Amino acid sequence: MIEIPDTGKGTSVIRLTPARCNIFAVTRNSRTVLVDTGISFDRSRIEHALERKKLIPEAVILTHTHFDHAGNAAWLQKEYGAEVVVQEAESGMLASGDTPIPRGTYSLTRSLVSIGKKMGPVFKYDPCIADHVFSDRFDLNRFGINGFIIHTPGHSPGGSTVVIDDVVAIAGDSVIGTMPGSPFPPFADDVAVLIGSWKKIIDTGCLTILPGHGKPVSREEIISEYNKRK
Repeated sequence: MIEIPDTGKGTSVIRLTPARCNIFAVTRNSRTVLVDTGISFDRSRIEHALERKKLIPEAVILTHTHFDHAGNAAWLQKEYGAEVVVQEAESGMLASGDTPIPRGTYSLTRSLVSIGKKMGPVFKYDPCIADHVFSDRFDLNRFGINGFIIHTPGHSPGGSTVVIDDVVAIAGDSVIGTMPGSPFPPFADDVAVLIGSWKKIIDTGCLTILPGHGKPVSREEIISEYNKRK
């Protein structure tokens, strides 16, 4: 069970259902957007969770387009009429259903990357044409949500972070919540760029950072790790 603190400003953020990645439902005044989508095997679980919670997503925001985060974007777009939002550097990858393998940031994960590159077809997913492609920032007020998306590359070229009520940041794989002692991700295309994106996340003032995998990370944890690596 993942406990997500209330924003205190009228918006509900929940983990929709256990899946290959964290899928978050952001709801305000009966309007809902989803952040990330899991893989195709998660589809029935997502459908049941939406039905059980009586949620109809107006939009799907992708923190990036790796298969475990974008695998159900096309289905949600078709089934619910959800508008898909992605950063421009990865709109082409989404349109082709492609997942370039990021680099490892530790010796073990560097070894895993070499294996993963030999399994490229395994990481393909249903292609999806985004409804909204943004560059630096995207306002969520059009969906009734008090928040915005910012470009936070490093893990991948089009990495994005969703900021809700200036309190909660949903950061995808720019931050990890599964590794004891450090929120630094095991995979990243460019570590120096990622560190710059961490500064952008810190500068939002958000108190809670929700990662693509694992448990929430506190503002204090990410600041401490940032100071070690900057």
